[in-house]
Amino acid sequence: MNDGNIDLFDAIYTMRAVRRFKPDPVPDALLRRVLEAGGQAPSGGNRQPWRFFVIRRPEAREELRGLLRQAAANGGTDPAGLEYFADAPVVIIVCATRGYVTGPGSVGPFGQTYPAVENILLAARALGLGSSITTSFREANDAFREWLQLPENLETTCLMPLGFPLGTKDSRHGKKTRSPIEDLTFEEKFGQNIVFS
Repeated sequence: MNDGNIDLFDAIYTMRAVRRFKPDPVPDALLRRVLEAGGQAPSGGNRQPWRFFVIRRPEAREELRGLLRQAAANGGTDPAGLEYFADAPVVIIVCATRGYVTGPGSVGPFGQTYPAVENILLAARALGLGSSITTSFREANDAFREWLQLPENLETTCLMPLGFPLGTKDSRHGKKTRSPIEDLTFEEKFGQNIVFS
């Protein structure tokens, strides 16, 4: 278990989407640190427009599995592509509060919660845990809303499994393949690549 002292940039450069987990439970102390990191994210007017739902009892994860099958069927995807999320010892469903800002100036519910989501991902990495995000569960959004007993002012945004990475090729942290930043960044106008001195 990591003590949480990993360098921020080491976490950024080695964090990968983890989708397969050991069956080991996530200790409450680590879960709390991950959730608190999410709660420390910046938000407009310090509104903190996120709410976190934690699913970890085996019975609840089985109910979750059924809802994920429904979402996969609604979206025309392979149910196994979503079901593995229910195998994680902890699943966090992130929701956004509605109604603060609407219209062109609004970032919408996803933009409101994604700073918290990124903090959760980085905190998980720092603590030796892994996670990833999916929005595919929203293919059964009405069923999820009913299951979570969401009030009208909350909107689901993403689902995040959380646990100790299995350590196999596609389920571990480590070196990643990424494009050079010069290929992704323009200076002032499209096609005018940035040049660093």
